Amino acid sequence: MSEAYPADALPLPLEVGQVDAAWLTRALRQRLPGVTVRESEVVDVILGTSTKIRVRLSVAGEGAEEVGETLIVKGGFEEHSPKMAAMYANETRFYADIQPFIPMPSPRAYFAGTDPASHQSIVIMEDLKRPGVDFCDALRPHGFDQIARRMETMAAYHAATWSSAHFQPGGRWSDIASRFDGWGLDYMRRYLVPDVWAHYMGSPRGAAVSTRLHDRDWMERALMTIGDIQREQPRCLIHGDTHLGNLYILEDGTPGYFDAQVAQTAWHHEVSYHIVCAADLADRRVWERDLLLIYLDALARHGGPALDREAAWLDYRRSILWGLFIFLTNEVRFQTEAVNTAYAARFGQAALDHDLRRLLP
Repeated sequence: MSEAYPADALPLPLEVGQVDAAWLTRALRQRLPGVTVRESEVVDVILGTSTKIRVRLSVAGEGAEEVGETLIVKGGFEEHSPKMAAMYANETRFYADIQPFIPMPSPRAYFAGTDPASHQSIVIMEDLKRPGVDFCDALRPHGFDQIARRMETMAAYHAATWSSAHFQPGGRWSDIASRFDGWGLDYMRRYLVPDVWAHYMGSPRGAAVSTRLHDRDWMERALMTIGDIQREQPRCLIHGDTHLGNLYILEDGTPGYFDAQVAQTAWHHEVSYHIVCAADLADRRVWERDLLLIYLDALARHGGPALDREAAWLDYRRSILWGLFIFLTNEVRFQTEAVNTAYAARFGQAALDHDLRRLLP
């Protein structure tokens, strides 16, 4: 549990029916101590990697005007949730200890906490479901201008945390790992087991990717190589999972981010992942270098370093590997096979276009 959130809201609910007015009052009072939830009603339950519960409520007291008519309560309420405890805690950490300090457009959070006595972590956030807000979709690739705006916002929050003193031992973010340490490394190894890997290569997303990229031994070597490369480079905080399903666009066109899985790693891990996820197969080939230059210019403008462009282009291309691995092995309980196949096809084509097996032998 973050120090910012006392234990008054514990234990956290483990069942949807426990998200009631009494618990919501205790949780909301962590940031709005004068509010009382008079009535609450669960009006929608959206299942997925984590569960999103839409709650309609009536709130009174000082600060009540800051709370909308509906809120989203997000946490682990499903059978697979105990296995996802580290991922849930990581997202909660974003809202409790990162969002207030970086310029990443994201939903307002009213509560974010982890229960040390269970797998549960919960975020209570604003409900963005309203006219004019566009929730992005993996099956609807984006145009150049939409991706370019995201390059600008990414550059801003990367620059704000570039080689931050908070990464040093004892710092605010010193315990945030890269994708190639801790539970991230454990996650990779789970899917590199030979029979597990073979299962995914035989699935529709495997058929959408060239058999030249099915070599498990190469994938494992290449992942370790890109991890070593990133460890030697300056680090920043990344959102960690900027595929289209975790993004939205506000009424004024501002790109927004949710479902953060923050990591402390090199910039190109995120930029490469997002561009390949977001662009149509044919468009990505034409746009990606220009999009990278937009990012590099914005990074310097926001106070980050002026990176060498050719070195950045090499890093961008090598980091295509991460998204290829993720969507070749992503479970259908996290994303549908249609979504996994669409993304795997985009990364598979990018890997061929850039001869990834030569870049990461």
